[in-house]
Amino acid sequence: MFPRYRQKTIRARTGVAVLTAVAVLVAILSLFLSNERNEAKEIVDTFYRYEQAGDFGSSWELFHPLMKKKFPKDVYIQRRAHVFMQDFGVETFDYRIDEVEKLSSWSMSDKDKPLHDVYRVRVIQTFHSAFGVFEIHQDVFVAKEKGEKNILFPYRP
Repeated sequence: MFPRYRQKTIRARTGVAVLTAVAVLVAILSLFLSNERNEAKEIVDTFYRYEQAGDFGSSWELFHPLMKKKFPKDVYIQRRAHVFMQDFGVETFDYRIDEVEKLSSWSMSDKDKPLHDVYRVRVIQTFHSAFGVFEIHQDVFVAKEKGEKNILFPYRP
């Protein structure tokens, strides 16, 4: 039999090894989730840079297939340009990306099937218009479809 002090040393080493393994696992998972979160933020940033430049055709290309089904490209381009440039009386806007939150499931509307592993990204657009300065706060959603991250807007009553 081992002396008692040797048993304590072995248990302490085992405990340190287990804690180290858990810490490494947590760090790896955090990096993975952080990377996914950053990818969601980047696609939203790219979308709004296109929108800011008035390149609504390129921003439409970043839509999820459900959004493309809801808005044909020509209709989207026409409506976005009309709302921003004609109705608001602006040529561009400023925006900032606020919170990014991972959701286990989310659906675009009550009629659509839930999508899994979706990111909700809060965007705040600031317009300097003929009617003064105003902000639009909008939740934009990012979901993966066929290996690519795409943009969705919510359509709930």
